Amino acid sequence: MPERDPAIEALTDEQRAQLVAVWIGRAASERRVADAFVTIHGALQSARTDSSLRGLAARAVDDELRHAELCRVVASRYAGRELDPPAPLTLVVPAHRGAPARLVATLHVLGHCAMNETFASAFLEASFAYADADAALARAALRELLSDEIDHARIGWAHLAQLGDHQRAEVAPWIGSLVYANLKMWRDTPRASVTHPMLQRHGAPGAQVIESALIGAVRELILPGLARFRLSTPSLERWLAAGAPTAASHWSAKALEPQICCSV
Repeated sequence: MPERDPAIEALTDEQRAQLVAVWIGRAASERRVADAFVTIHGALQSARTDSSLRGLAARAVDDELRHAELCRVVASRYAGRELDPPAPLTLVVPAHRGAPARLVATLHVLGHCAMNETFASAFLEASFAYADADAALARAALRELLSDEIDHARIGWAHLAQLGDHQRAEVAPWIGSLVYANLKMWRDTPRASVTHPMLQRHGAPGAQVIESALIGAVRELILPGLARFRLSTPSLERWLAAGAPTAASHWSAKALEPQICCSV
């Protein structure tokens, strides 16, 4: 992390306050994701996944704790003073009602890692792309976050790769709901208000940038990934072509259940 960032010094007090809210909110979210990965580690144990994936999930707990502290430090730099860690956010783990007990652990891994962490990677990639090279602190933090989130997403896709044909057939009816629910969660997550487009240089992308990143994640990452493992995607492709609506009227009962948590 750079010791000095002249781009911060050029900001007004109001702009700095908005960025403090962005980054301290991100710290709270990252801390909750650490709790989520405790659940994911347990789910991988229940699913009897190989030790390498369990090891990655255990490491992910530490990664997310580090992310939370990193974001707190960034927020403190924008604030010009040391900030306390934010209050913990509640973790809600989906029950996946109606799924056989043996399937729930796999749905947790796929929902949080293959879906949520893939969305997180796309979000951070977009944030990094808009961060100006002169905003050295934000770019350094975003690079660190993104490098880990990509590995966290791989846990879910690697788990899917290890499933046998029978297990994938059990998962198939739930896939659409996992995609819909995660996209809705990302769209609906409250974010600190940012009033000046220039603040995108400091890791605070605007709503349209975020929406484009999320839709791009479905089109360019999630759908090809599902097709790679011979999971049917035509209904998701039609949904995407219609704008990927996430209003309740477009959802099945399965999809209405909240997912574990949004990463950032």
